[in-house]
Amino acid sequence: MTTVEDKTQHRSTKRVLDIFEALANASEGLTMAEICREVNVPKGSLSPILHTMADASYVAYDDTTKHYSIALKTYLLGKSFDRENTSLSLFMAAMREVTKACGETCQLGVLDHGRVLYIAKVDSPQPIRLTSSIGKTLPIHYTAIGKVLVSEMDEEKVRAMLHEPLERPTDASVRTADEFIAQLSQVRSEGFAYDREEATKAIQCIGIGIHIHGAIQYGLSVTTPSYRLTDDKQTLIKEALSRAKSHMERGLA
Repeated sequence: MTTVEDKTQHRSTKRVLDIFEALANASEGLTMAEICREVNVPKGSLSPILHTMADASYVAYDDTTKHYSIALKTYLLGKSFDRENTSLSLFMAAMREVTKACGETCQLGVLDHGRVLYIAKVDSPQPIRLTSSIGKTLPIHYTAIGKVLVSEMDEEKVRAMLHEPLERPTDASVRTADEFIAQLSQVRSEGFAYDREEATKAIQCIGIGIHIHGAIQYGLSVTTPSYRLTDDKQTLIKEALSRAKSHMERGLA
């Protein structure tokens, strides 16, 4: 039997998780008012939760900017997952090889509630490179990883993840669900997905799907400034991604 007290406890837990997700997606942190809007919780209910999280060092508060952000204990929990998860260790080794081969940033993502959740990355050694955050989520329709993750799904299921009018961070982003669905046919045919300055101007991305037990479970991508993406570089990236894909799939078979 579920009591009123049980429901309250569950709601509070959900709010804590929502706060973590909101802060993970905000590189500069958020004010109390901004968190209230993000998680749709009134200040009176949110304030004691945030203060408790801050007192326990899971959330940090900056007196100068009035911003809350992810704190040390939350980071340490994530590092503990890194140490224990052998699959992630395998992925990171393969991703380092990708970055070593092409000199560009490599990222790994999964599908999470219809969005791409970025779970690992290896930064480019180049002084000009993509700045991204592990734990961030983005829509599927303008990311290379998003495209590969849903490329083999039923069209009806993919459409259910899209909410028109689609968010368009650049003029190159797809305008409609139909346009996005059409792109997936090319992804299935070629085996690679592309973000041609769709998420960020002057930045491009090439992605490939990682099959586990016959289905795409992970998306792997390389991101580079457009001016460095020559034909030769594109070939190099695809070769590196293909090698990493084979390595990952063999390791998890």
